[in-house]
Amino acid sequence: MVGISLLTLVPGQLGGSETYVRELLRGLGRVGELSYRVLLPPVAPGAAEGLPAETADEYRSARTVPQRLLAMTAATARPGPLRRRLRGANVVHYPLTLRIPPLSPSVVTLHDLQHLDLPNMFPRSELLFRRLAWHRSVRAADRVIVPSEF
Repeated sequence: MVGISLLTLVPGQLGGSETYVRELLRGLGRVGELSYRVLLPPVAPGAAEGLPAETADEYRSARTVPQRLLAMTAATARPGPLRRRLRGANVVHYPLTLRIPPLSPSVVTLHDLQHLDLPNMFPRSELLFRRLAWHRSVRAADRVIVPSEF
């Protein structure tokens, strides 16, 4: 079984990353040959696009940036309940880059590295977040998908 963690999904706020996730799930539903289980945040209980899913009520409901940071921090500090939700997965895919909850083996999708190429376009807080959270997540993954030639 492939676990798919979408805990950092906030419908309507992630642009192309959300489009990628929704099309990935639809595609797996149409032609996927494995079994899948999607772990959803409370703010997106219907986002599984028809795949088997469960909502992680223990993940804080979060829409704003401060709420999202708090939810991610709490989930990182106490990953046990969320890990249990994906027990039995042979691999976990994190299509929104962040490995929450961290499990292995894992696959992370890294959508962009614009913050490395054009750091002056980002506020310091965003650069710090990406350096800490994104880079740590990517380094810990067993495989990384990059949907961009750049």
